[in-house]
Parts: sequence; C-alpha cells; structure tokens
Amino acid sequence: MAVLIRVLSCVFAVLLMPLSALTAAVDTVPAGKRADEMFVNIAGIGAYFRSQGVATDGEYLYFSSKTTLYKTDITGKSCEALNLSAIPAELRDMGIKHIGGISYYGGLIYAGMEDSKVWKHPAVGVYSAESLEFIKYYELDSQTHTRGLPWVCVNPENGYLYAFDHSKTPEKILIYDVNDAMKPAGEVPLAETVKSVQGAEFYRGTLYAATNDETQAIYAVDVETGAVEKFADRNLNGGEGEGMTVVEKDGRPYILAFNLGTLFVNTNLRYYPLEKQ
Repeated sequence: MAVLIRVLSCVFAVLLMPLSALTAAVDTVPAGKRADEMFVNIAGIGAYFRSQGVATDGEYLYFSSKTTLYKTDITGKSCEALNLSAIPAELRDMGIKHIGGISYYGGLIYAGMEDSKVWKHPAVGVYSAESLEFIKYYELDSQTHTRGLPWVCVNPENGYLYAFDHSKTPEKILIYDVNDAMKPAGEVPLAETVKSVQGAEFYRGTLYAATNDETQAIYAVDVETGAVEKFADRNLNGGEGEGMTVVEKDGRPYILAFNLGTLFVNTNLRYYPLEKQ
C-alpha cells in the first residue's frame, strides 16, 4: 500500500504543479505579522490526508484527517503507512465520524474522536504507530466533555493524557491516566479561555496549543496552574488553523503547526522557532 501511495503521489505531484504554485502564492499573503520561519505547501489529495492533527515520535510524522491516519517521514512528504478507514464500524455505529488532533506516546497514536454536532460520545482512539491499525478506544464522559473531543495530548513525562472540557470555550484542563485504563486523574481550571484548540503538544512540561481563533494563535499553557500565555499569532489569510507538534530541525526545536490554505485545496506545514538563538 505504501509503495502504491508513493507512486500515485509522484504522479499527482506532477499533475498538481500548477495548483501547488497557485496555492503557495496565495498563502504567502498574510493577514498580519507572521512568526513562521519556513513553510511547506502540499496541494491536492495530500492536503486531505494532512487536514486535522499531527504528531511525531522524532523519526516520523503522523497526520489525521476526519477519517484517516497517514504516516510520513520527518519532512512530512513521503508516505510510510496509511489507514484509509481509521474509524472502525463499532465507533461509526455510535455516530463517531470525526478524528481530530492526535498525540504519540509509547509506540501508540492517541486520537481525539467525536460525533460532531451531536456531542454524546467523546472518545480516545488508540492506534499502532507502526502500522496505524486500530487497537482500542476509551469513551469519555459527555457530561464532562460537553462539546466533543477535538484533540488530545499525552505528556511523555508522566503518561497523562490532557484535553479541554469544551471545544470552543473551555474552562478547565481534564487529565487522564493512559497507563490506568484512562481513569480521570484530575482537572485544572484555566486562567483564561483558549478558544477553538485544534491540536497540542508538550515541550519541556508546557502544553502548546494551536487554535483556529481570530488570529489562529498558538498558546503556552501551564497544566499545573492553568496559566495561559500567547506564544504567537499565525495570522493566516483565510483557510483554517489546524494541529501542531514539536520537531527538531538543524539542532533547533520548532513548533510544526499546519493549516488548510485559503482555497481549502492545500495544506501548509509551518515551522515556528521555540527558542531564540
């Protein structure tokens, strides 16, 4: 499957060169000052596979769309594995039809999943990072998560999974123990609302969260105190801010946050330096 996808990707890459050039040109026009140092533009079917969340194990990148999981090399380009139907029948029968932000931990991919617009079955899907095959899921309390589960993030330092209580206007951080059957492990009130989070990642104990708010901003959240500080405005020109992870390039840590382009037919992988030189 991966070989076939690579071949098809090469064919589509040639066919989509004009579209890629057009979308890249459109998306270079900012809505305000941008903090990204570089970006990679991906057009066509590749954009669909990279349209919700992203995570990394340091060697590979893992992307989600609403119904698929996609594994690439660390550049985000070559296909290493693909699950075209990542939501199993059992969950589809519950009405779950949307995969959101994802997180890597201990050889597994954890995915926020929901029955969009219904909000009765927030769930965490668990997948093999090697093959992307579905393993199991945990259903969370819909009275606690009152508007779905658009993202989840595991802190590699303690094995706890973090999420917010509401997808648009959250009031608190909810914590679960990945190593104890996803049992609740606490909650922390947010000092201020972080609207429309699409995905998050930990770096040195701080939770960085990428949003689709007015400036598609990225925030730094202290998960012990609930303190919130804006890290950067993405200032996209239309399109939609999506998820993020943390990668290393040339020995420096970067937030890799991506967005759907203005025409919604391409994805931009944008790199934001985490530390000043």
